[in-house]
Amino acid sequence: MKSCTFLTVCLGLACALPAVAQQGNPEGGGDARTFVVRTAKPERRTVAQNIRKTGDLTSPAVVDVSAKIVARLATLELEDGTRIEEGTRVKKGQRLATLESADYAAQEKAALAALRAAEVTQADRKRELERAETLFKEGTATAQERDFAQADYERAAAAVEQARAQLELAGINLAETVLTAPMDGVVSQRHVEPGTLLASGSKVVTITAIDRLRFQLNVPTTLFAQLDLGKTALDIEVDAYPGEIVEGRVTRIYPEADSVTRTVRIETTVDNSAGRYLPGMYAVATLALNRRENVLVVPFEAAVRNVDHHLVYRVENGVAKAIRVEVGIRSDEVLEIISGINDDDDIVVVGQHRLTDGAKVAPEVHE
Repeated sequence: MKSCTFLTVCLGLACALPAVAQQGNPEGGGDARTFVVRTAKPERRTVAQNIRKTGDLTSPAVVDVSAKIVARLATLELEDGTRIEEGTRVKKGQRLATLESADYAAQEKAALAALRAAEVTQADRKRELERAETLFKEGTATAQERDFAQADYERAAAAVEQARAQLELAGINLAETVLTAPMDGVVSQRHVEPGTLLASGSKVVTITAIDRLRFQLNVPTTLFAQLDLGKTALDIEVDAYPGEIVEGRVTRIYPEADSVTRTVRIETTVDNSAGRYLPGMYAVATLALNRRENVLVVPFEAAVRNVDHHLVYRVENGVAKAIRVEVGIRSDEVLEIISGINDDDDIVVVGQHRLTDGAKVAPEVHE
């Protein structure tokens, strides 16, 4: 006879065991039945309270690249001539498209010429002001004449500032004839074709960030106190890759609970630098809460619920002793035992529901 580990037991709960071995009682009194049971010793493990939630992978940023000026789209390609299509990867600052720029180049030249003319006028008005001030000091010019010269100079100076602003605006408009990527990502939508006359605000392409994706899920507010930012573990399984687990940690806990569902939203990020995942893919996450290391556990079925407490049966010299135990969390198919039994105890793991305190037992024989 020998015991087995409860890892084997978890797979064999459905196995039929001989329930009772009948023995005669020559004196004719008492119940002399001996129950055949399976036993195992408790184990020590790291356990956690696991919950499973579903959700979608999403991009942390989706940006529309739009025209800021009215112009005809000239090209929609990278600097090396690669045509922009859905799926084209781009880098921040990389050229995506060009707009026809002749009109805006001419406007910039005109603004520059206007600035030079204004500066010439300002210089002339400055000389006139200096002359008027000299004549006023000599007594050959009136104060009114000097004031007129001062006003003319100030208007000329204001005209220079206005011309500079017009030149700056013309330069900005000319620069807007080249559209660049605002971030690293992939072109997820192409909205127009070269030759299209664009209005201000017209979308050209949409860029989606995919190198790191978000996975969000809602957990009951009753578990909020057990969430540990940066430490609470998540195992994510994306439906496109069944059986492949992506490990993560909670990277964000949103600061407000949903008053209807009584849940709080949490988030983690998934590395997608290899481009294996797509925003919108379905995924399932297992969230490990209340993690405890090196605790004593028994198979969940080994603990018998008895009104307001749990019992396990410890085998001592062929007799089953009902031991009241304090239990902790359930993790998969095992139950944490806080107190009541020790590591070396032989615990009944199959057949316990037929027992009472003091019942005679015989461990199952393995061939």
